[in-house]
Amino acid sequence: MTLALITAGAAGLFIGARFLAPVILVATLIVVMVSILTGVFLDWSLKLILSRTLYLILTLQGCYLIGLALTVPGRRPTDAGTVPEHASGQPDRLQSTPPQPDPASPRASGLRRPDRTSSLRRPSG
Repeated sequence: MTLALITAGAAGLFIGARFLAPVILVATLIVVMVSILTGVFLDWSLKLILSRTLYLILTLQGCYLIGLALTVPGRRPTDAGTVPEHASGQPDRLQSTPPQPDPASPRASGLRRPDRTSSLRRPSG
């Protein structure tokens, strides 16, 4: 069981450091399937299978969060709406700021266009 916990923890750290959230869902499903099949193969009780599966899932997910937290500062992009500043405090003139929407436009004020409906269905035709 110790080797399984170490493996799940290492996999969680690796996934958190390298991949996005859908990969952890797939890894969790794989851990559940392997844990249940191993328990059935070794003729464990249902309570033992469920408890060990839960421990493995918690280890995998917890180590994923730790791996994610360790790599977030390195992945943080600069804010899109701000202009980077030099050490002197002056804005960097080499990079242009993205165009801002007109504040009077319906999109900026949050108003809908009259031809739009609140239905999620696409119009036929």
